[in-house]
Amino acid sequence: MLYFNLEKPARLVWAGEFISPEKGWRHLTRTLIDYELMIVTEGELKIGDDKEDFCVRAGEYFIMSPTRYQHGTAECKCRFYWVHFTAPALPASLALPPQGKFSDGERIASMMKEIFLADSENHGGLRAQYLTTMLLFELAAQSRGTCSDECAPDPARSLCERAKAIVCAKRFADVRVKEIADELGYHEKYLSAVFRKTEGITLKRYISAFRIGEAKRILLETEFTVAEVAYCLNFDDPHNFSRFFKQEEGVTPSEYRSLNRL
Repeated sequence: MLYFNLEKPARLVWAGEFISPEKGWRHLTRTLIDYELMIVTEGELKIGDDKEDFCVRAGEYFIMSPTRYQHGTAECKCRFYWVHFTAPALPASLALPPQGKFSDGERIASMMKEIFLADSENHGGLRAQYLTTMLLFELAAQSRGTCSDECAPDPARSLCERAKAIVCAKRFADVRVKEIADELGYHEKYLSAVFRKTEGITLKRYISAFRIGEAKRILLETEFTVAEVAYCLNFDDPHNFSRFFKQEEGVTPSEYRSLNRL
């Protein structure tokens, strides 16, 4: 199992789609310095690291951890999306099997196209990072949905992970519980009840905590004014943002920045 701390978004390094030649192709040999996610849509990808060989078939994804010896183990014919990214492991907020099946290829393809577009418009920008993070959550949810009955988790947990992915992707839009419920196809009250029972916190509270976390990151990592941070997070009035921040943290945004910057 791979563990990622996604309180901050995963950092997209680069991404693309590869179609192998008709004959004689084998994955190149190299040192892999970041994580590589490979989502196979056709054929079989035969690849290995310094410890093990893997065969990734159509309808499966594989995440290879950094290794000194990424290499093709045999000639193969395949088509796959690839995403190089980095993310800290601890404290873990997402657990993801390194190899698994995905159930909705059209959705995955659509998300990859969004990543390509965002990265082409602003390489390494925040939107591309958040879309990459959402992709990881989506794969986690889909892979759990394709498990056998013995390994399948509580469906409520899967629903909560999907809700979290939407919060992560849409935090700049001031997403509301009803919007998330509508996107997932559930009634607002049902989703709220399931989330609270499963996560021990209300979904509304989770959204607020996520937005506060993003506000803290922007305050500490940028020179944006408090008003600019407020507008980034879609507050219509900087005073409302400051009031919200102080209510959650006990200090104003400016005080937080002064107290926590080195």
